[in-house]
Amino acid sequence: MNDGPGPHSVHGDLPEPESEELASLVGSEMQRLLYGLLYRRRTNPPTMVELRAFAADVFGEDHSQTDRRLRELRRYFEVEAVRVRADFRYHLKGWAPGVAVDLSEGISQRRRAQVLAPGRCAMCGKTPLSDGVKLVVDHKVPQAWGGSNEPENLQPLCEECNAGKRDYFQTYDPYADKIRLAINYDEPQKRIGELLRAFDGDWVRTDLLAVVASAKEYQEDWQRRLRDLRFLGWDYEFQKRYDEGARVWTYYRLTMSAPWPENIRAAIVTEEKRRRQAKTKLTQPDEGEQQT
Repeated sequence: MNDGPGPHSVHGDLPEPESEELASLVGSEMQRLLYGLLYRRRTNPPTMVELRAFAADVFGEDHSQTDRRLRELRRYFEVEAVRVRADFRYHLKGWAPGVAVDLSEGISQRRRAQVLAPGRCAMCGKTPLSDGVKLVVDHKVPQAWGGSNEPENLQPLCEECNAGKRDYFQTYDPYADKIRLAINYDEPQKRIGELLRAFDGDWVRTDLLAVVASAKEYQEDWQRRLRDLRFLGWDYEFQKRYDEGARVWTYYRLTMSAPWPENIRAAIVTEEKRRRQAKTKLTQPDEGEQQT
């Protein structure tokens, strides 16, 4: 979800050389390659001779360009020149002290263009050419809930749909920490179950369940994953609401939970098999009935 720009101080781990976070921050490919060399050589920092040789070999740049690119990197990163015998070695230590950058999205221009390429809002279908809308990059799972910048978590939305989605999802702010925990589970059944449990008997709308169910990988039939819970000793009820605009929304509420088995998929298969066998046994006549 596009929450708007907001500079903030960075105190986290350094970005990986091939990450979208670095690409969104450092536009020059040569600077990113130079950063990559410094990143990989943190335990054995390169000398200026090595940095210049690297730049000359990869891009044919002269010494002055390498020096300039190193200065530009220092806008964001602390690169300390440490004297080791006769040479200075350039150690990438971390973020530059007091640096403030906008990593609220951390999406490169290349990925942004890739996401917006369909040219149509994923919710309402409007296009810039036909309808005059502006498309923005939306996080299906909001970053505040642990959503990533990977392509599968991004979609094009028009500004109106994006604003509506943001306003709606903000109503779940009191549950944000618990939603983030539910999203982190690997199994879709566990993500759905823990989300329902987080709401402690309150109703959860279909679209939120779908987002959390697909947080790790898209679930085309997430409702089936929801039904799987009943094979694990869980249960829920649902209701349809007709007073929320043109669409009829379904809400779910947890009524029973159980401890998670060590292997969720195996437990579901075993219970499915047991129920089929029990059903078959009930429908088959016993030996006495067959003789009659």
